[in-house]
Amino acid sequence: MSNGKGTTVPIAVSEPSSDPEADSYGYDGEVIHHPDYTVVVPVVSDLFDGDTGINARRFLQTAMALADDDDGRVVLLGVAEVADETTIEGVREYVRSDDGGETERSVPEIVTERRTQLTQVVDVVGDIDRDVPVRASVRVVTDTTRGLLAALGGGSETAVVFLRGAGFEESWLPGRSTIDTVIDEAECDVFVENVGLREGSHALYVPDVDDHTVAPLTESDAETIESILLPVGTGPHAALASEAARAVARAFDASVTVLHVISPDASGKERSDARDLLRFAEYVLGPEVRSETELREAAEPTDVITEEARNHDFTSIGSPQRKFGLRDLVFRPVQETLLGEEDVTVLMGRDADGTMRSLYYRYTRAMEDSNANESG
Repeated sequence: MSNGKGTTVPIAVSEPSSDPEADSYGYDGEVIHHPDYTVVVPVVSDLFDGDTGINARRFLQTAMALADDDDGRVVLLGVAEVADETTIEGVREYVRSDDGGETERSVPEIVTERRTQLTQVVDVVGDIDRDVPVRASVRVVTDTTRGLLAALGGGSETAVVFLRGAGFEESWLPGRSTIDTVIDEAECDVFVENVGLREGSHALYVPDVDDHTVAPLTESDAETIESILLPVGTGPHAALASEAARAVARAFDASVTVLHVISPDASGKERSDARDLLRFAEYVLGPEVRSETELREAAEPTDVITEEARNHDFTSIGSPQRKFGLRDLVFRPVQETLLGEEDVTVLMGRDADGTMRSLYYRYTRAMEDSNANESG
């Protein structure tokens, strides 16, 4: 694993290359293996300096759980936005140079700062899960949103995880317009995690109350998750939300409550479909995850889901069938309510495959049931 002390963080610019990994992420050095899933975590500002005191372990724990569930890796993608193409060319020349006496005067300060930040983070998070490779790269761009889209791969082999935290300045985390655009245009899985407020060493922001300063990165800790809520609907992203719940549950040995809410006057077919939906989510979670299902009746599903989210450490939910912006990532009333809650943590996922994941799980479950019936 190449995330020990003394990590070297490469710099990448948008330039054709024969190495597809370098095109996307700017890696260099030894590649231990070629995993199936790459989980990209964008870092767009000075998250880890002495003014913000971000909790590095908490920042990455969901991404690492998602990667571990697919034998994948995590990429910290530091995005350094510069003024113009002339500056980009200067960085490009620096990256190409083999001159040992080359100074970093041609590299903007934001690039060297981002590189230093990522080096710190990779070193600190090495003990979260040593089976998950964590790599880092700085990508120099003239536009953060377009640079992110250019760096992301397509299809089910790549995911991007955006973090949002209650009480944070917008400049510290990717802006809503950036997230909106990536949700709409990226050809990969997209997760948006809204991190609820926590106190003590498990908080996303780690203050040292006694000295009125922030605690060092090395003193930050990852939150323990014991219970997960999985509200499921009929949209094509339910399978991805279930996979995310499975990943986090396996990482923390947590239990999962699968919830579906129907109208009190639902028809017999609607009730039958609801029970099948709960069984489908259980199938995706798999036998290794402790789970239970709840079919609830309510005139206002939003109230039920929000109240249940408050009773769980973590909530995983899929986006609706249509593509919406961040404000409408889940069916609107539930999304707006959950994002407005400071005491819940919500992970919302948009599946690059659309219905393909759902069809795959339904097909494999049907084949297993058929084989079981034949052998019986």
